[in-house]
Formats: sequence, C-alpha cells, structure tokens
Amino acid sequence: MKKKQDQKRRKKWRTLILLLFITIIMFGTSTYAWFTANRVVTINDINVQVQASNGIQISTDAQNWKSVITNADITTNAYSGNNNQLPGVVTAVSTNGAVDTATGATKGNLIMYYGVVDTDANSGDYVITATRDTEPGGTSGHFVAFDIFLRVDQNTKVYLTPDSNVVASGTDKGLKNAARIGFAYKGHGAVDATQETLLAINDPNSTAVIWEPNSDGHSVAVVNSVAPDYDVDVTGNQVTYFGLNGPIETAAKLKPIVKTGKIESTTYADRMTPKAVTTVSNSTYTEFLDLTAGVTRYRVYMWIEGQDIDCENGATGSNITFQLQLSTENPSSSSGASSSSSESSSASSSSE
Repeated sequence: MKKKQDQKRRKKWRTLILLLFITIIMFGTSTYAWFTANRVVTINDINVQVQASNGIQISTDAQNWKSVITNADITTNAYSGNNNQLPGVVTAVSTNGAVDTATGATKGNLIMYYGVVDTDANSGDYVITATRDTEPGGTSGHFVAFDIFLRVDQNTKVYLTPDSNVVASGTDKGLKNAARIGFAYKGHGAVDATQETLLAINDPNSTAVIWEPNSDGHSVAVVNSVAPDYDVDVTGNQVTYFGLNGPIETAAKLKPIVKTGKIESTTYADRMTPKAVTTVSNSTYTEFLDLTAGVTRYRVYMWIEGQDIDCENGATGSNITFQLQLSTENPSSSSGASSSSSESSSASSSSE
C-alpha cells in the first residue's frame, strides 16, 4: 500500500515538474515576436500645431502657410496628388534609416520593411520574413506618413522640446517604448518659390533623421523575460537595436537578427544611431533639425519599430499618443530665455 502511494506521489511530482517546465518554455519563447497573430494598435487622431514668433510657418500644400494645421490639412487640404496616410491601425515595421534614391513615386521616402514572424516547424525557433513596405496613402498602410513644408526667414536650428514624447493613452503596456518618429528630408526651395516649384522638390541626396523617445523605458515583461531570452542588456539609458536593411525572402532566425543584426556572415539589419534620443522623464531641449532660410520639405513618419526589444506581444492592444513639438529656441542654452509658448516657436503633432 505504501509503495503504491509513493508511486502515485512520484508520478504527481513528475507531472507538476513537467507542467512547470512547459510554463517556463512558454514564458521564455512566446513574448517577443513583432506582434504575431496580426496584432495591432489603434491610432486615432493626428493633430499638428505650430506656434511661431520668429517666422517659422508650416504648410501641407506649399501654398497656404499657417500657424496651426489639423487632421483636415493632412488628409483633405494637402496638395493635390499627395500620398499622406493616416491609418486607423498600425503594425510593426522596421527601417535602417535609408531613403529611397530611385526615380519614381517613392523617391525620397524612408524605406520601411514589414516583417512577418512565424515558428519554425522543426526547431520551434521564431523566424522572420520581410518585404519592402508600401505607402498606399489614405487610411491604409502600416504606419503614419505625411508631407510638410517648413518656412523660415533665417537659418535656424530646431529642437525637440521637453513636451515632445510618446505616451500611453489608457493602460500603459509598454508600446510607447517601441515608437519612433522620423523626418525624411525631401529638399529645399526659395522662400518666394511658387507652389509648383516647391511641390517638385525631391533632392536625390535626401537623408532622414530619426528620434527614439522613451529610450530607458521597459515593461516588467521586457526586463524579466524578453531581454534575458534574447540576451539583450536593458539596464542602460539606451538599448542598441538593429533596423532591417532589406527584404528577407527566406525565413531567418529572429533572435540573432535582433541581437546583432547578423546570422553568420549575412547582415540582415544595421546598428541604429538615432539623431535624437530622449528618456521617459526627459526635461531638456534636444537638437533635431537644421533649417536653411527658405522652405524645406520633409516627409514625417511615425511608426512602431519591430526590431526594438520593447516590441513584444504583451504591448499590443493598447493606444499611444505621439506628441511632437519642435522649437526654434533652446531656453537652456541662453540665460534669460523663456520656454513659454509666447516666446518660442514650435510645431506640435499628436496621435492618440
């Protein structure tokens, strides 16, 4: 009788240990996956506002210069033939910051890649394939993109103010920590140039600048599970990440691409060094753009970076708000300067 009880007890313990082992495996491998199962985050409104005291103005059609632009200016009142897109939902994409230099409709656009993550049937490892993303415009697309024209009367440095950030709207699941904003430089024109001339601007040597907000922000799941599983150090203010540099036609293991951007001698992603990096509690002005007197055309991008360690399944299903404020003054760099809205020129955009 005692022998049978001991056998039952050992069998029970073996079952519990097996269940525990399965649980550990699930927690260790099912967290980070570029939002598998087509998970998405809802983006509602984009509002862009400019307050100018020294002549900075903004336009979405290179003709009507305003101090405030709204959703209608981006989606309805922009120039004819624009390809602005304001999707109802966004999914993860990735970029190494390269700009399309080819002739055609996509010239000067930030090159984005849309990744699809699956599980290898043999090894059980996550694998990724990726294709060049398109910008269909309108309410379609995987990310936000729109054209703006900035006009100044003198050469001007532009800063991200402390009010520039990406925050959670509602429950904070850590999605804001994987957000990015980029400006693709399209070219420059004279202050008195015609609308036709400004709309034709498309510099063949265009470049892009990227801002990474919340560089030191990570959810509990990322710190305790995702980062150790991917062997990524998240203890510093900024975590190195690698943006995809091309399509991935044959499924490749995800972990080494996230960790180093490479698998053996093949480079799938490039190490990123964003122009601007801010923390969750940022309170300083951060240099971002250099405007030359006249009109500068940019294409603005807002997206969720799939290669960011914070882009994990637990973060999906939440809302975030983009708060972009650009100032032509840096109060912290000169004594007696004020950061009030009446004494600085700024451009703000938000999405929630």
